[in-house]
Amino acid sequence: MFIFTAKLSKRKLAAAVIAAGALLIALILLLSLGKGSAKASATSSERPSNKHIESNEDRVQFLSGFGWEVDEQPLEFEEVLIPAEFDSVFTGYNDLQKTQGYDLSKYKGRRVMRYAYNVKNYPNVTENVRVCILVYKNTVIGGDVCSATLDGFMHGLEKP
Repeated sequence: MFIFTAKLSKRKLAAAVIAAGALLIALILLLSLGKGSAKASATSSERPSNKHIESNEDRVQFLSGFGWEVDEQPLEFEEVLIPAEFDSVFTGYNDLQKTQGYDLSKYKGRRVMRYAYNVKNYPNVTENVRVCILVYKNTVIGGDVCSATLDGFMHGLEKP
């Protein structure tokens, strides 16, 4: 067993405390500057706000925030009921929504509006692509982009 002893004067102890404090302040400043630049880059690439979607113009602008060019008027719009109990198909659809930061389980049993728009600028596909959004009380709560063809596809609102 080893025993180590040291004699510290008040002066050395004060210097050590000041040095530790300066190091802590420098670390805090460094971390806060790093977070600030991360927030700045995240803000520039953030998706559009899903709040205050009150008109057709708001919906088209929301979709253009993802880079989609859509027809000015929806192909269809209808009130739909989010089921109170999810079957396997709806569970899979909600899993897609969760990857985008939405969760339809919060809206079980609620009636929402579904708007479908024709997409004019899907990469390498010229027709039969739709983007759908679900709106509840002027807030987009989910959405997808899909192809209406037999060998179609479906994914979230982000452009591939």
